[in-house]
Amino acid sequence: MRRFVSMIRLKKMKLEIDDEIEFPILGISTALGDYRLAWELNSKLNLKFQRSQECKFFTIPDKSKKNIDYEYYSYVDDEEMSKFFLVKNKQKGSILFSDRERLDFFLILRDNFVWDEEDLLSDLRMIKGVIAVFAFSSTEFEFSEYLND
Repeated sequence: MRRFVSMIRLKKMKLEIDDEIEFPILGISTALGDYRLAWELNSKLNLKFQRSQECKFFTIPDKSKKNIDYEYYSYVDDEEMSKFFLVKNKQKGSILFSDRERLDFFLILRDNFVWDEEDLLSDLRMIKGVIAVFAFSSTEFEFSEYLND
């Protein structure tokens, strides 16, 4: 008796896990300096932005693959589980996000479990010296993976 062994081709499926967490980024157009904008955010929104410590930067490669260090202000509240960063777009002769070069600052809401984004946009627009505020998603930025910490 002959047995026919059928060879069934198994279909291989590739499981891809996207571990990138999407978070809001607010683009701010203002004539205020970084220290002044941080002070305004602290006083008007009751936050506590602090300048990054010496030797602590966002290090991001530019288009020529040269690493550029960007200074920033940070606000971390463990109780409210909030982690925000304020980064000046133009620093040291380089532009952090060249496709949005008209924006002066980016407020990165890395962890945000308290603030409603629309309320925050409205509050930012009320600050004297802020010209405009725009909302973006981290997925819209080429270098958003460097902003995770």
